[in-house]
Amino acid sequence: MSRKILAAIIAVVMCFTSASCGGADNGVKDIGTKVVDDIKHSVAKMIQGNINGEVGKVYATQWFQFVIESIEAVDSYAGYTPEDGYILVDVFISEKGTFADEESSPMGTFDFYMDSDTFSDYIYPLDPLDGTMMPLEFDLARDEIVSYHMVYEIPEGVTDLKLMYTEVNVESSKGATFVIKIGAL
Repeated sequence: MSRKILAAIIAVVMCFTSASCGGADNGVKDIGTKVVDDIKHSVAKMIQGNINGEVGKVYATQWFQFVIESIEAVDSYAGYTPEDGYILVDVFISEKGTFADEESSPMGTFDFYMDSDTFSDYIYPLDPLDGTMMPLEFDLARDEIVSYHMVYEIPEGVTDLKLMYTEVNVESSKGATFVIKIGAL
């Protein structure tokens, strides 16, 4: 693991254990100050590689924190219904920019993908159908908190579904992979 990644991890942990990094009550779960143990656990696992996550826990990447607030199968979303043989999976996520070197970081629907042994390619969220869904691309400012829905169209009957995020740093080397095991819906 490069020293830059390790330094970023240590900086994130130090920020979360400092009282000066608190956030305001804005109606969204303040993922910047939620249970320091969640962050310490995430960073400890990050050093080891893959991180097996859970809905409702905060995870720290090199550039941002995220918490998957909920994951559920839905019949339709914003008037869109899935093709025959498919279901829609609605993932509600909150993210907070935590990077130290830049004012903002590019984010978008390309960051989180679904995986399963059942299908051969990763599945990315549908293009935004309304203003509640994550934009294709956006800049996440340092200390900004955003919450969006990501809606995936996946084959029916999948029993080993996983939501994933893989870090790729500036040198194009792979960092930690965060895996939220969903199973069957």
